[in-house]
This record gives sequence, C-alpha cells and structure tokens, in this order.
Amino acid sequence: MRIALFADSQVGLGIAKYLFSEFSKDIAIVFCTKEDQIYNLALNRNLNCKIFANEQAAAAEINELHVEIGILAWWPYIIPKSVIASAKQGFINTHNSYLPNNRGKHPYYWAVVEECEYGVTLHWVEEGIDTGDIIAQRKIPITWTDNAESIYSNSLSEMVRLFIDTYPVLRTGNISSEPQASGGSFHYGSELDRHSEIKLDNQYRARDILNILRARSTSSKLFHSSYFIENGKKYRVRIAIEEDTDNT
Repeated sequence: MRIALFADSQVGLGIAKYLFSEFSKDIAIVFCTKEDQIYNLALNRNLNCKIFANEQAAAAEINELHVEIGILAWWPYIIPKSVIASAKQGFINTHNSYLPNNRGKHPYYWAVVEECEYGVTLHWVEEGIDTGDIIAQRKIPITWTDNAESIYSNSLSEMVRLFIDTYPVLRTGNISSEPQASGGSFHYGSELDRHSEIKLDNQYRARDILNILRARSTSSKLFHSSYFIENGKKYRVRIAIEEDTDNT
C-alpha cells in the first residue's frame, strides 16, 4: 500500500505517530499545513514530507508517486476533485460525527442540540462535504455531564483509536464500505454563533436551553460560549452540570 497522508492538529499528529512507527514503508508522501510537530517527525524519519502549497502541485506529486490511497487526518482544507482523482483508490476522511448526522462544521455542538447519535467516522471522500460511503464508525455516548470540551476531546481520542483499529484492513486494499443512510443533518460554520445566542424574551424548553448552553461550555476559554445581548452589550454564559450522587 502506498499512501499520501494529509495530517494536521491533534488527530493528525496521533495518526502520523502511529503510521510513522508501525507502517512507515506505506507512506509515499506526507503533506502538512506548516512546519509543525508532524512535519518535524516526518523529517526525522526521513520521510518524504511537503508543506501543502496548492492543489495542482499536490495532485502532480500523488500521481508521480503512484499513491493508492490519500488519508485526510483532520485536514482543514476541502480537497478538490483533481486531488481526489490523483490517488488510485481515492481519499479517506476522518470526521468527528456519526454520519450522516452532523455533516459539516461543529458536530459536537449539533449532536447535543439535535439530540442525535454522536461518534466518529472514516469515510470515502467525494465532491459533497462528508457525504461519502462509510468505512468504519464508532459511537460516543453523551451524558448530561458532558459539555463542548469533553465531547470534542473524546472525539479526538476516539478518532485516532478508530483509525488505528481500521488501518491494518485498509492497507490490504480490501476495503468494504456502505452508503450513508438517508437523513442526517448538515451545518455551516456560520450557523454556530447565531444558533447559540440566547434570546432573553424568547420561550425555550428547559431541555433545549440547557443543551444550547452546555454544548458551548468549557472549563476554560477553549471555545466561545453561548451568549445573550442586553442594552447593546454581549454577555457570555457557561454552565456545569454534575450528577448528584449523594443519597443522604
């Protein structure tokens, strides 16, 4: 198997460490967004590593190296058709939702407010965003004590584990997959801030407002929280929900 690894951020680093350690001979080329830890690890392993410059250059490299599969390990850019077609079998993406639920941006938030199944997915890449056939999935339960930080953090760890568990089969080339179920949801990044504004004079179910608040709450300022506006001023709101285990 000859692969092109497009890796970025925490998930990309976890997957890169695994592949560099266990299957370095599979790697034809590594693409990074900048000279980061992934880039330096690849160079230290004497792997072919490039800073992603443009789609045309990437497609040419992949064609020249006879890459069979491209792997998007938390890659922040949309890959165009020309690059997808440059790998003989196509590209596989890592996505932190239980597809077809929560395609697009900020799935950790929408899984809570839509009260749907959440998890991580490996899927084939096609022109639509997060619409390709599913190779592997794993559910992540969400409880009332979870918030944006815990859900997002769990998804990063689980995504790396799912890839590690699946790659030995992927590298054989005998990859089974199935179309996504109908339904699900899709969200643009621009929807998040608008949806998580609390309108002070609106009526909400208690369940809905608690979900909106906790789906953007963290123990730090890792993400912006939900907010409301009064007299032209914006106020941020965070909540913490704890299970009461005191039986006295």
